[in-house]
Amino acid sequence: MVGIVYFLAARLSLAMLTKPEGVAVFWPAAGVSAGVLIALGPRTRWPVVIGTMTATIVANLLGDRNFWGAVLFGVCNAGEAALAAWLIGRFFGPDFRLDKVRNVAGLLAAAIAGTAVSGIGGAIVFKLFHSATAPMLTTWYQWFASDALGIITVAPLLIELASAARDRPPLSELVEGIAAVAALALASALAIFLRSELLANVGPVAVLFAPLLWLAARCRPAFAAAAAFIISLSIVWTTTFGIGYFGNRDLTTNERVLAAQISILLVTIGASVVAALFAEIRDKRKVAEAALHASEAQRYLIETEKLAALGRLVAGVAHELNSPIGISLTVASTLDRRCTHFADQIVSGPLRRSRLAEFTDGCRDAANQLVANLQRAGELIQSFKQVATDRSDADRRLFDLKLATEQIVASIRPGLPKYRDSLSLALPSDIILDSYPGAYGQVLTNLIFNAVTHGFADGLGGCMLIEARRLGPEQIEITFSDDGGGIPEEVQRHVFDPFFTTRRAQGCTGLGLYIVHNLVTDQLGGKITLVSAPGKGTTIRMTLPLLAPGASRDVQAPQTMVNVAAVGHGAAGDAAQ
Repeated sequence: MVGIVYFLAARLSLAMLTKPEGVAVFWPAAGVSAGVLIALGPRTRWPVVIGTMTATIVANLLGDRNFWGAVLFGVCNAGEAALAAWLIGRFFGPDFRLDKVRNVAGLLAAAIAGTAVSGIGGAIVFKLFHSATAPMLTTWYQWFASDALGIITVAPLLIELASAARDRPPLSELVEGIAAVAALALASALAIFLRSELLANVGPVAVLFAPLLWLAARCRPAFAAAAAFIISLSIVWTTTFGIGYFGNRDLTTNERVLAAQISILLVTIGASVVAALFAEIRDKRKVAEAALHASEAQRYLIETEKLAALGRLVAGVAHELNSPIGISLTVASTLDRRCTHFADQIVSGPLRRSRLAEFTDGCRDAANQLVANLQRAGELIQSFKQVATDRSDADRRLFDLKLATEQIVASIRPGLPKYRDSLSLALPSDIILDSYPGAYGQVLTNLIFNAVTHGFADGLGGCMLIEARRLGPEQIEITFSDDGGGIPEEVQRHVFDPFFTTRRAQGCTGLGLYIVHNLVTDQLGGKITLVSAPGKGTTIRMTLPLLAPGASRDVQAPQTMVNVAAVGHGAAGDAAQ
């Protein structure tokens, strides 16, 4: 197929030689072989080479060329296409498209290199086998100019058609592009075939610039390449047969040919560059829109995950409150019955001292139980209230690290499994932070639940420890550690990545540690590191400033850095929650 198309293109070029000099305005056959080889890749190298050589030999033998000259011309033409395609593959890889300006420049450079080399061989063959009287440099230039124009005119069309076959454009774009190319072909015919004072002043290429710009802006580069190809054929046709603007008989043949070649060069390069620029703009817009949608979805999931953590905290506190309040309700109802019974005894007759003492002791025990259970419920409610307030309030404030941690842990404990008492604290009581307690509470909550979910996934439980120490006058180190299952080395590299989790089938989203990392490094202004090994637990350290970044209060505390160590697949592990 390549050989047939190449043969027809070669015969067309030979039929449109300018008279009497016999100079080819351009050689589209070069664009056929190079374009097919670039578009379809190295797997078509030998079919294209054989087809090109065969078509060249047959086309030349049907003309005035001898056999050996035709063979050598075939070698030059095939080598030209192979060299141009090899350069494209070497520097741009497979699936080459003209949707970037650098790709257009690369095709132009490959066309120049391939035709410059093949032109040397062609000039030598002309000299040896056809007794050419023109200087070899002139012959080389004519070969180079016609073949290079053929490649940059025809190859883009074939490359983009192959690309469109792989990634078909929408029907609306296809209809619009075909209609635009047809309209541009009609406009080019009127501008090139006709002669007028306007065209004499501005030239047909300038007249066609606006429609080409519109086509490049609205459609894929394939349509701009098709339009440039049609315009180039019109220029060649009118130049060859002396029609319209490019057939001006007042100019010499060489002048008309030069004008035609410059016009073809301007049209093809201009159309390709403008189409590539608009293609880059469209691609960047698509990437930006996709990133925006992904960012919005990710932000929504993160907020959902934060609310889910607070929801777990609420559920745990509600469950924990059920015990003291239930006991208080039972004691209060029992005391009510006793009081009723005691009142009946008073009405029925004399009351013994032993009965009175028994009733008094019962009331005292009931009161003690009520006070103890209601105090427990009050402490839980107060801790939850402070933690919930910090979670919903993004403002910074001064807070005691130990007290805030105890409140957070007290709110979390009810939601932990039966081995929850294994969560221990070791914090000094003299650390005051000017920071964001809500963000700090979110970090601890995620680390603890992450450790429970992943580090202690076997359900056997384990120990968790939260420690803190000063690193200097401006920093503290908080370490959260567990003795759970640990994290494999290949997983550790991804634990802070969004949506990374090894337990997605169990409902984990992979946002727990991603949220921790963002809160520590952004809002709290610190650093976070992870140390873990399979079977040896996990440690996460956060280094936080005592004075968080951003606007500070009038009363400032020294900056502190916090290190948090998380255990198992949990705190640091599977990017949990």
